[in-house]
Amino acid sequence: MALIYKSFVLSFSVLGRMIWPLLGVFVVATVIWGILSMLSLGYSDVISGPITATFIALMGMRAAFSVLGDNSKTSYDILALYAVLYGLVLMIAKAGAVLVSNFSAVIFADWQLGTAVSVQNLVNAERALQSGFALYAISANIVFTFVLYTLVHVAMAVPLASAACRAGHRSKHTGFFHGFGRKFIPLFCVFTLTFFLQFFFNLISAFFALLMLFGSFVAMIFFQTVPDFDPEFIITGVLAGLGLIWLHAWGWTASAMALIDSDQAMSEKQTKVQAFNPTPELDLRALRKSRE
Repeated sequence: MALIYKSFVLSFSVLGRMIWPLLGVFVVATVIWGILSMLSLGYSDVISGPITATFIALMGMRAAFSVLGDNSKTSYDILALYAVLYGLVLMIAKAGAVLVSNFSAVIFADWQLGTAVSVQNLVNAERALQSGFALYAISANIVFTFVLYTLVHVAMAVPLASAACRAGHRSKHTGFFHGFGRKFIPLFCVFTLTFFLQFFFNLISAFFALLMLFGSFVAMIFFQTVPDFDPEFIITGVLAGLGLIWLHAWGWTASAMALIDSDQAMSEKQTKVQAFNPTPELDLRALRKSRE
């Protein structure tokens, strides 16, 4: 599809524009959430991750709009407000998706084993745990969680892009869920692929980061020297990190393009409707012109 291909190509430009802003966001977010965590006795940690991730996604979509030709000035106060609102909504939606996934996995496991599906079985599932049940339940839970997690992001992709667009200077206001579920099929393809690959890139990035930290710790504590890492090792870790950011950039770009395409389609549809159903004012104007 055109949206998938175009977003794939443009995502590399978005990646280039987001590397330094990401570093800045991580530094600022670490300071802000660290202070809030101390003031709230650690309770702010529950919402720090979703809000920060949403803010980064909105910034990424702003970068995508910039690549697509929108050079309007970004209002970061509005962007931060939307990050809080949409971050909390996504957090609740994901928690609901996990809950549904857990119950669905237990029901699927009972069905595969020929056990009667009942509320009692759901409550006592852990007590009656067996190897067959665990295999079915865990496998189903992984699949259901991945699918539902993807569906949440696909459904909210265009509303998030709309919020990012509204954060531009003098942008018009639209509804909170404007574009909910639009461009579902191409976005589902993009997000399914990127989320699947993100799992492996996360593992690779974490492995290299932890290995470098552990090597630095051992060298400085026991040998009082600066560790000498192989350049190929460092380059591989950096590339894995860039690959992870690029996967996110592809999703941001696809979301921004989906908003533009869906709004253009709606605008063309409204134009056609007005052409077939002219307003009384248009009829009067046409009548006056005909008399002239």
